[in-house]
Amino acid sequence: MAKRGFVSAALVAVCCGIAFGPVQAAPEPTAAKGKATYFPHSDIENVWKDLEAKQVINKRVLEGGSYSINVRIVRPNDPPLQHANSLDIWLVSEGSATAITGGTLVGMEKRPNSDDAAGKSITGGVEQALKPGDVLYVPPGVPHGFKDLKGFRAFLIRMDTK
Repeated sequence: MAKRGFVSAALVAVCCGIAFGPVQAAPEPTAAKGKATYFPHSDIENVWKDLEAKQVINKRVLEGGSYSINVRIVRPNDPPLQHANSLDIWLVSEGSATAITGGTLVGMEKRPNSDDAAGKSITGGVEQALKPGDVLYVPPGVPHGFKDLKGFRAFLIRMDTK
């Protein structure tokens, strides 16, 4: 009887995985110690294509504990964010967008299980046009969001500061 219950639970888990996506994603590559890590352009292009096909906004390509490197898709309706204890470095690879940084996050709500807070908008922020090759540094505590997205692709490097 216990065996049948286990099989039923496993079947439910598999069905939920099919209906709602994978139960557990494959782990990200862990940052090597004492040697460099190389990401060929073709591999990164395949990550972009996979994200776009699956309509997923982020893929961590390297996990370093207190830092990570992510391939990130920003959508026009993504809320502006503010991180209490981490900084973002955005490396623009394609397209364009306008970054809005600083000011005050309107309607700020803390997100569970992270140092993130999201808001409805930013008031009093500074707007900066972004294009390929640009780098945007956002320190902890600074609200940031994007608008006027046109084929915008960026790498996001996140680092914990505490």
